[in-house]
Amino acid sequence: MIKEELRKKILDTVRKKEDPLEGFYCDDETKEAILAVLVAGRHLLLEGPAGVGKTTAARIIAKLLPSMETVDGCRYVCSPEKPACPDCIGKSKLKKVTIPGVQRFVRVQGSSELLPEDLIGDIDPVNAMKYGIHDYRSFTPGKIQKANRKILFIDELNRVPQRTQNTLLQVLEEGVTTIGGFDIEVNVDTLVIATDNPEEYAGVEKISETLSDRFERVLIGYPTRDQEIEIIERYGRKLDGVKILKKQVEAISDICRRARREEELENPPSVRTSLSIYEQSQAVAKLRDKKEVDKEDVVDSARRVLAGKISISGDSSYFEDPEGFVRKVLDSDEK
Repeated sequence: MIKEELRKKILDTVRKKEDPLEGFYCDDETKEAILAVLVAGRHLLLEGPAGVGKTTAARIIAKLLPSMETVDGCRYVCSPEKPACPDCIGKSKLKKVTIPGVQRFVRVQGSSELLPEDLIGDIDPVNAMKYGIHDYRSFTPGKIQKANRKILFIDELNRVPQRTQNTLLQVLEEGVTTIGGFDIEVNVDTLVIATDNPEEYAGVEKISETLSDRFERVLIGYPTRDQEIEIIERYGRKLDGVKILKKQVEAISDICRRARREEELENPPSVRTSLSIYEQSQAVAKLRDKKEVDKEDVVDSARRVLAGKISISGDSSYFEDPEGFVRKVLDSDEK
């Protein structure tokens, strides 16, 4: 089972004194909480503001998985050793194919438009005309079935309507899905990792209590200053021909951290904002025919990036003057 594969890999990595979540930046307590959930074989819900690396954490977890064999062309990702879906049962010859561990990852982007059929599958009208509506071949598997023996990653679960959320209950509780109209149950061996944003974010819905009870929730906060600097240097794109010293990277982190401390913002700038300033400051320096990013390039880039990304609270005196708010942040020397 995928949970056992992941458990073994995590414990082997820890025994080697290595970090299974290397590349994901948070405090040690949060890392331990995530790993404990996975070792315990539970589904994981990562909660925190946008841009703190929740998706990065999910991808790093997926990379821990080894490669696997599956039946070539199987819509339900059956194991060649134990074929169990309507497509494979009864076939005398099954061609094997190897899938790298990094591809054992199925992503679903949460949104208000996500339908139950997107997750659980639906009738294909073309095949229904060809085979008949009651033939299993008329059914097109959804994301849940395609995540058999893989990680099912649902980004921003609390943007998904509750009716769609509830399609996850059977697979989370029983590890199976029922193909509607065909009275056929298909096993789904999956680990679900989901993320959600705080409830004050626009467009989010409450995760139903029934569904929430199937997850172990781990809260993730913003990285420390040193961690954010390391994230910028590690994941930020570098522009050829332009040098950016660490002191300018530190200045970028300090600007965003000052903005996050302001209570007048509805949505504080994420680490993605820091990365954007980092990349744009290099671009500005290049346009100005400079070989090295200086403070002016950083400040000018930060002014434009922040103005386009921040959301000021309606009761703030800066509500109709976002540029004034940005000036206040940039003019502050507070550390």
